[in-house]
Amino acid sequence: MLGFPNHANPLYWLPLTLARPQGVQQPLTAHIVLFQFKQGTSHTAIKEATSKMLGLGKACLHPSTRTPYIVSITGGKDNSNEGLQNGMTHAFILHFYSTEDRDYYVDHDPAHQEFKDFVKPIMEKAIVVDFLDGVFI
Repeated sequence: MLGFPNHANPLYWLPLTLARPQGVQQPLTAHIVLFQFKQGTSHTAIKEATSKMLGLGKACLHPSTRTPYIVSITGGKDNSNEGLQNGMTHAFILHFYSTEDRDYYVDHDPAHQEFKDFVKPIMEKAIVVDFLDGVFI
């Protein structure tokens, strides 16, 4: 890495731009997921859950092309010193080419549904925020 934060690092964003299917002009849909695991959840269980979450990037297949459709997925454990986490300990950011892809992921993708079933017993709460990149109004 060149010492840039992810949003300024062209090595992070350039592949997103280059991989966009030809003719797609709309901004990427970002899907931010924050987790708080239940008190007493083992490090092993957390590691397995976070690995499975990151694995969705390859496991989730588009219903018509049967190829992965999540543009990018990244995440990690909270390390903020601001004290504003409200119990959230882990964060993930996923990018999709369209809100339709995001909607399929959230509501229908079998791999995502399987992940949600796996993580439900160890999840205290989750927060999800979605947005179109660069759209503020």
